[in-house]
Amino acid sequence: MHLNRFLTRAYTCALLLLLCSAAIAEDKSTTPDTTEDENPPVACAQTPGSPSRILSGVVTDPSGAGVAHAQLTLTCDSFRVTATTDSAGTYTLTAPAGNYRLLVEAATFGNASQDVTLTDASTVVNPVVRLGQVHSVVTVTGENEYSVSVASGGTKTDLPLSEVPQAITVINRDLMNAQNVVKLDDALRNVAGVMAGGYYDGWDYYRIRGFDASFNTYIDGLRGGNGMSEETWGLESVEVLKGPSSALYGQSVLGGLVNIVTRKPIPDRFAHVQLTAGSFNFLDPAIDVGGSLNSSRTVYGRLAALYHSANTFVDHTYRHRYYLAPSLTWRPTAATSLTLIGRVQRDNGRQGMPLPAVGTVLPNPNGLLPINVYNGELDAHANQLAQANQQFGYQFRHTFSDRLLLRQNSRFAWYQQHWNRIYYPSFLGADQRTLYRYPLDWDGPWQTHDIDTNMEAKGSFWGMEHSALLGVDFYRNPANSRGWSIDFSDLSQYEPLDLYAPKYGANPYRALQLYTSSNTVTQYTGIYLQDHIRLPRHVTITGGGRVDFAKNESKGSPNQNSTGLTPRLGVTWQFIPSTSIYGSFSKSFMPQSGMVYDGSTSGHFIAPERGQQWEGGAKSTFFGGRLLTTLAIFQLNRNNVATSDPAHANFYLVTGQQRSRGVELEATLHPLAGWNVTSAYSYINAEVTHDTTLPAGTPTLNAPKHLFNLWTTYEIPRGKIRGLTFGAGGRHFTNQSGDLANTFQLPGYGLVDASISYRRGPAMWQLNANNIGNKRYYSGSYNDLYVKPGEPRVIRGTVSWNF
Repeated sequence: MHLNRFLTRAYTCALLLLLCSAAIAEDKSTTPDTTEDENPPVACAQTPGSPSRILSGVVTDPSGAGVAHAQLTLTCDSFRVTATTDSAGTYTLTAPAGNYRLLVEAATFGNASQDVTLTDASTVVNPVVRLGQVHSVVTVTGENEYSVSVASGGTKTDLPLSEVPQAITVINRDLMNAQNVVKLDDALRNVAGVMAGGYYDGWDYYRIRGFDASFNTYIDGLRGGNGMSEETWGLESVEVLKGPSSALYGQSVLGGLVNIVTRKPIPDRFAHVQLTAGSFNFLDPAIDVGGSLNSSRTVYGRLAALYHSANTFVDHTYRHRYYLAPSLTWRPTAATSLTLIGRVQRDNGRQGMPLPAVGTVLPNPNGLLPINVYNGELDAHANQLAQANQQFGYQFRHTFSDRLLLRQNSRFAWYQQHWNRIYYPSFLGADQRTLYRYPLDWDGPWQTHDIDTNMEAKGSFWGMEHSALLGVDFYRNPANSRGWSIDFSDLSQYEPLDLYAPKYGANPYRALQLYTSSNTVTQYTGIYLQDHIRLPRHVTITGGGRVDFAKNESKGSPNQNSTGLTPRLGVTWQFIPSTSIYGSFSKSFMPQSGMVYDGSTSGHFIAPERGQQWEGGAKSTFFGGRLLTTLAIFQLNRNNVATSDPAHANFYLVTGQQRSRGVELEATLHPLAGWNVTSAYSYINAEVTHDTTLPAGTPTLNAPKHLFNLWTTYEIPRGKIRGLTFGAGGRHFTNQSGDLANTFQLPGYGLVDASISYRRGPAMWQLNANNIGNKRYYSGSYNDLYVKPGEPRVIRGTVSWNF
């Protein structure tokens, strides 16, 4: 009953919002627009139902520098669609094939316009604006800064999201800047169906549609090798592909995957310098510079760099990071480009650890446990973590003709990680205040080698447009590791600490002994095929599949080999000009580690985890692009989940089954000039349907049923305080299970954030405050000893300068 009332009110509010936006659009039709008067729409030929085409490019000034926040409007009779350039001046628009007029407006620059013809799948236009008199009145007809209409992650091709039969969310750079995103968690909170946060600080934990998807982050379409706090300064956007993506990417979890898109070079000169400082001694100086390196503009580079230093809200903890991301593009001809991508990163710091459930989310006779309690040690460099990360890759693209395109994407990465005496919680004493811990050292170098090659061919026959993709990818991960700890069977070696009155250094120093050593190689090879077909009556079909060959090698043990076949089939139908509905079916494939008892002492390997999803929904664009909405309804079935074998210790059964059902709704809105809104809501019911130890109906770990997020900014567009921007938002999560058996829960919570910024010429000042109410909450857990408190109130100020 409560849910019905909630949904009724939500839909009522959405209806009122649509009516208000329609009234705004009708009112604007009577407002004089000096830009339109001076540049009447070109006599055009445009078919509203024809296939979508992509228009992209860079807006520059006469010196060749990119112009940020320029507004572009593509018009043809009553049709119009708009976009805003990013900090480097780049833009992307989608529209049906035809002839248009492109209008460009930029503060302190005169307006520009030119006629554009869209016939090919993608067209590049680079407008140039000149310094000139600024109109006293400029009416903005439809700027939606937080919306993205084209992304390559869902199909590995440049297709409008409206033609992809899958729910995909893209968090662009504008939104990340407005929210002062520091961690991947901060960006993912904008996405319906995603619950970010885990039980350790410094790693990227997230659940998608109720299932854990952590450590499955992709970088520029290639599998990542770490999952340790990806640096957001080097990102252009974050793509979240919901549901199975194994048909293109191979081994991935059922709920979905996150693909981060790094910044790439552009030929126009630019420089962005930034300094952020704030709570807990946070300090982040950063730069992003680039431009052409020769007069012919065929070679251009970019460098994103950052130094990070901060304490955390946990006593005695800190973190440092050095990050350099150089890239270089060589474009000898219009048909060929090669981009080299590098990354050097160093991390070190003292790690905070989770706290027990008793005293945090559960009552404790000793009282409420402070969230800043450090439960490690201070001597002998305890709880210190260091990591080195070097990466080198390239992206190659060659267009043989307008019908044949070759892509190759590759990356080689080297990691070295060392943990020094990390104190792990083991059990809580009878007094419910003494935590017994064990120290652990761990050292391990590993590498990742990725390469993905595909060929895209386009053709038309029998009234259908085909875009076929054939590719093969390869991933190899050799790794060595060693771990040292105590004798776990000797209870006297566990070190006690009074959490309510900690005294560090009270336990004698004990040398650790080697307890584990491994030498492994993980290797995946996949062959995939996809065809995107445009049919008459605005129908598209996307179908394909992939064959995977997985191999896990462990020195001293037999190889574990498995094969997976993962199909996908989806349909979209633009039944009215503003809305497309879609439906799809897809499968997932994920190899597992462990053994099943078969009567012998060794057993046999666990079968891969497999799953399938049915999904349907609608993607809509209203009021000339000022309101974009996505609705998704889905059911996921997860099979072959590894569960403990109650009859044989250290063995597993693969009889586990889980199911997730839900609804997701996302909307980005631009109701007035300077006003942008993004919102996301999801209802997810993820639960166990069969298990050897868990009863049916047990919810999956850390997966709240209701998630809601809202963020809005308003920039004063004219007058003496033009450029002053206010931002506000919040997010709410309902209760979530605290452990696999749901023996306790993390309480629901709501947080409020705000920002204020001022842009004057090339300079900008910005202040962000997160968790303004300083609310105590818990972002994730694993069991009753691993509960992570969320971050208290944080205030950060940023000063930046664009050259």
